[in-house]
Amino acid sequence: MSENINLSVGSFVVSTTEHKGHDAEFWAEAATNKIVNVSSNCHPVIAEQAEAFKQSVYAIILHYMKEAIKSDKTTLSATLDKQGHHDMAEIIRRL
Repeated sequence: MSENINLSVGSFVVSTTEHKGHDAEFWAEAATNKIVNVSSNCHPVIAEQAEAFKQSVYAIILHYMKEAIKSDKTTLSATLDKQGHHDMAEIIRRL
């Protein structure tokens, strides 16, 4: 007995970097594109409004991602300080 199964994974994008991770702008754009999608066949006035909304969403996401990164660095440097790694904590603070 055999059964044919058609499985679709969907589309995906691979993005790589060299010697670093992706920055907040990359992740803010990825999140914005998941949240807001402007149809290519909608009325131009609606498309213009949707693009303006999309840019607003991007700016908000980017702002809070940068705040989260700063907060994480603060937590990491405080943890290193508590463990006696003052030199490493200072390096993290300067990043």
